[in-house]
Amino acid sequence: MVLTERQKKDINEAILEYLISEGDTFKKTIEYFKIESQLNGFVTSEKGLLEKKWTSVVRLQKKVMDLEAMVASHPMKSNDQPSTALQTESKYLPVVPVKSVLVGHRGPVTSIAVHPLYTLMATGSEDTIIKIWDYDSAQCERSLKGHTGPVTGLCYDSSGNFLASCSADMSAKIWDMCSFSCIKTLRGHDHSISSIRYSINNECLYTCSRDQSIKCWETSSGFCVKTLLGHTDWVKCIAVSLDGSLLASGGSDHYVIVWRLAGGQILQTLRGHEHVVESVCFGKRPADGSAIVSRSIFSNSNSNNTINGSSNNNNVTISQESDYLVSGSRDKSIRLWDVLSGNCLTILSSHDSWVRAVLVTPSGKYIISSSDDKSIRIFDVKEQRQLRNVADAHTHFVTCLALSVKNNTLVSGSVDKNVHVWTCS
Repeated sequence: MVLTERQKKDINEAILEYLISEGDTFKKTIEYFKIESQLNGFVTSEKGLLEKKWTSVVRLQKKVMDLEAMVASHPMKSNDQPSTALQTESKYLPVVPVKSVLVGHRGPVTSIAVHPLYTLMATGSEDTIIKIWDYDSAQCERSLKGHTGPVTGLCYDSSGNFLASCSADMSAKIWDMCSFSCIKTLRGHDHSISSIRYSINNECLYTCSRDQSIKCWETSSGFCVKTLLGHTDWVKCIAVSLDGSLLASGGSDHYVIVWRLAGGQILQTLRGHEHVVESVCFGKRPADGSAIVSRSIFSNSNSNNTINGSSNNNNVTISQESDYLVSGSRDKSIRLWDVLSGNCLTILSSHDSWVRAVLVTPSGKYIISSSDDKSIRIFDVKEQRQLRNVADAHTHFVTCLALSVKNNTLVSGSVDKNVHVWTCS
């Protein structure tokens, strides 16, 4: 058996709970099972865990059959490459109305991470609790308790076997997703930790903090192996580049700094935002290398585009060797940057309040953002055109976003304490 003792106990409790729920049908079986499984003191919680797991398996089987039917209906070309229909990326436009509303947190939702393989996600809140949800069935599967302050950041490793979290309690934790237990607690920051990210190879974790530092932790030992210093104020957000060679950070000093992870040196300091930088995300450069016009076409005011703070009215192309970077700020703007040159390519200023979160779709063609104006917006990078504005996506500030590429689902969290699950088209 590959199950741990904790997992075996959970299965036995779920089976016993099901037997008890059937009344007198399994009366003798219940008594024998209690003795043999050593659960004489078990008290049913009436969670229906066995039924939930069974229905989840049925749903997954149906999804597999649907996917097999879809693949069968798209014949392969002679060069064994997927057909054009399969290569077309969804635009990731959330469809109104919202698919489901997940209620359970007692404080504002501050962070979301979606599982890389399954229809599971983790949400963190100011109530100090991490909740694991099946967003397909809209059921809360588990609550993880351990932090003593608001949970400020979450991320899964690439396998989905481990979840990392950080908190205002100045600690970061690594959770085993098989046993749902905390296996490591990382301490070393002198103030609240704001964000956490895994390295591409899962060997390191990066955290940023109000103590103005970014730390690199070895996941196998839990030791801090490197500290990056460069910001002059609270470091609010971090992101790792698609090839794993760079790290971007933004903070209350209004700067975005791009770091070379190999040596820990600063590659670029990107200046232009006029308020706190709340979110950063790397995007894949357009495959055709087309120009991104350096102009602010979504501005509600006559703001000028800048390159490291200076005026620029010329067209610029993304460096062929680099991807681009997106940053969202409390100055209500989203900026696109060429990482290698440090050029500010475009300013998108549609939002009416602080921009809290920015995401880039896998192809790099679309940007998804959320704001304190309660909206979620989607932009076309190449055309610099707003594709959709989901106004009043929540009843309060929309604080965080996460995208499940495999399941074509967008998830948003808010100060209204709820998590919204959106089907995309």
